[in-house]
Amino acid sequence: MLWVKTDMKIFLIGYRCTGKTTIGKILAHRLNFYFFDTDLLIEQVSGLNISQIVEKYGWKKFRVLEKENFFNTKNNENAVIATGGGIIIDPENQDFMKKNGFCVWLDANLKTILHRLNNDNKTCSSRPSLTNKDFLKETEELINLRKPLYEQTANIRVDTSFQTPKEIVNIITGNFFNVRQ
Repeated sequence: MLWVKTDMKIFLIGYRCTGKTTIGKILAHRLNFYFFDTDLLIEQVSGLNISQIVEKYGWKKFRVLEKENFFNTKNNENAVIATGGGIIIDPENQDFMKKNGFCVWLDANLKTILHRLNNDNKTCSSRPSLTNKDFLKETEELINLRKPLYEQTANIRVDTSFQTPKEIVNIITGNFFNVRQ
């Protein structure tokens, strides 16, 4: 574990199942930072899981809750914040990340994402359909739609398809310290 005094935030962005929560926890531990997951914050505040929120109130209300909880992290220093995959669609969220920290886009190829989605038992409760389209078609469309937004917001992109979490964290910390110098 490293001890870092930076008064900084590291935002992890990317599509579903690219490793934001897994990598975020390891990275936060390595840097001795706090760890926040925006989806978990929303669930804690609302008392409902993501699927329940979407079913009861819709995606629009979820995005409002997401933004409120995300902006509430502003005063948290030395934090790694794993965001929901769709947080990037709001330009104000993009600006918030650019102004308040170092942004890492965790990316993976389509085959890897689909494999992880199909094998993650949290998918049903935490990852409801975004478009009500076929699973493959939805994933392809949304990745293509969000890719330019991830690109314009992130300081770096890390492909998580074939690397271990430890290797990914090493890449992030190396880039983070190079940027901070």
